[in-house]
Amino acid sequence: MTVDPPRDDADLESEEALSWDGERDASHVAGPEPVGAKPVRQRKSRAGASTGSATGGRASTGSATDGSATDSPTSSFLLVTYGIVAGVYGLYTVGWITTVLRGGGTMSTILGEVMFQFGEFLAISSAPLWFASAFYLTRGSRPVVRLAWLIAGLVLLIPIPFVLGM
Repeated sequence: MTVDPPRDDADLESEEALSWDGERDASHVAGPEPVGAKPVRQRKSRAGASTGSATGGRASTGSATDGSATDSPTSSFLLVTYGIVAGVYGLYTVGWITTVLRGGGTMSTILGEVMFQFGEFLAISSAPLWFASAFYLTRGSRPVVRLAWLIAGLVLLIPIPFVLGM
């Protein structure tokens, strides 16, 4: 058994400088875990009782027993690609707005006018709706599938009257 040397006031002050006030308080709650730490996932056994992870407190990289896949963070390349695609969809929206404001088409009947304006509204909102629905409907798919749907929207939703200068 070793005996710790007596501490002087300088050691206590330097130790206090590295701790927060009230850290040793019984009501102190620790903050969130560091970014690299993996949470402990509770799994249900066949009997229905909840048990800890079989990897000694770390979550496994495979799927959970209920069949759901684990979420992985999106890569930087995909985030930049999504940002570029979102910008192009924004430009498409501006192109459709410009086309609608430039056009002066009127219909002879009230039903024709309502349908024409509804078509203009759909043309303007098509790009943001396609982008949002592609993200929502492909949330469980691979990123390649999501990118394929986004690129398909880029091809289908080109504001042709704006591009041709009509």
